[in-house]
Amino acid sequence: MVNGEGDVTILAPPRYSQQEKTLVLGYVMALKADAIRDFLASHDEQASGTKSDLRDRIAECLDADTIGFEDLVNLLDSVAPFGKQHVFLYSGPAQMVAAWRARPQVYKLLRKRGVAQLLNARLPLALPKELTLSSIEYRDGRSLRVCAVERREYYERKEDLDEERDQDGRRLALRAYLSEVMRGMVIFEWNLVSNEAEIRITQLPSGTDYESVEQAFAGLVRPWLDLSPFQKQDIRAVIGRLHDMERQGQPEARSHEIGYRTAGGRTISAQSPTQSDSVFGEADVDAAMDSVHGHSVGHTGNFYWLDSNVCQSHGNPLDREVHTMLVGNKNRINFTAPNRQEDLRYVLSRVRALSH
Repeated sequence: MVNGEGDVTILAPPRYSQQEKTLVLGYVMALKADAIRDFLASHDEQASGTKSDLRDRIAECLDADTIGFEDLVNLLDSVAPFGKQHVFLYSGPAQMVAAWRARPQVYKLLRKRGVAQLLNARLPLALPKELTLSSIEYRDGRSLRVCAVERREYYERKEDLDEERDQDGRRLALRAYLSEVMRGMVIFEWNLVSNEAEIRITQLPSGTDYESVEQAFAGLVRPWLDLSPFQKQDIRAVIGRLHDMERQGQPEARSHEIGYRTAGGRTISAQSPTQSDSVFGEADVDAAMDSVHGHSVGHTGNFYWLDSNVCQSHGNPLDREVHTMLVGNKNRINFTAPNRQEDLRYVLSRVRALSH
């Protein structure tokens, strides 16, 4: 089962390299202890103890073949959709959605394009060198969900490993960088009833061009799903609307930073002293931001969506604040921490509603 949304067949895993096994185990141990305990309990294994105990227990289970590495990969697949991520929202094309609501046509297309083996199935990929399809979930006439996985390599600065020494009468400075490997996942979801879609990309190394990842995914599925007619949701207006709601005393989110872009291309922003304080609260700053807002478009927004004890509107399910960065000029929403499924869905629904 995946996210409680229907039966999904787990396909036979590929052969994992020793490096993949080592890295996957490290990714699993980076999860919260409760997630690891739930995983062990689901396999009828003892789930108590410290993280070190849990690691030893997983290693023992792997040696005894009571748990396979594909089970660890499946665990990562189950938590990735609700971890740190970047999201693009779309409106689906009316001319395409009718065909995708028709089950026989969808099955025929996927067979013709050679991807039918992934239909309502999941291939437990660990770290493929290129972006690779791992799953296509289709709920007859209701939804389409496509997942892809890739390996991302980068270098992380390690100043404590820097070295300086004399070299032929000159001073040689060596700056250290450590090679790191990250597992990336891209998830496309299309609600065939509302004709709304989204692409969610798990957090990747700093400096990643998420728009390039978006385009790479579009190229991957293009032989059987053309994403070019999908219209990306313009979220710049959301920044201004959240600004207005705070100023009117009816906030859905608390601003930590708000930035606008003028018609001439200049950017103007204001930041609150702490994440617990709003941008607004000083008369001069408030007046300046209101004035800029009236003649500019939203550029960036650092917002904390308020929990249901503070904001009860629109069926708010949040039991804690949810932090997002709205990248207006890229129409991208960054969730900076893991979230519950219902919290993520709620915030995305509010961004979509406020963008109209």
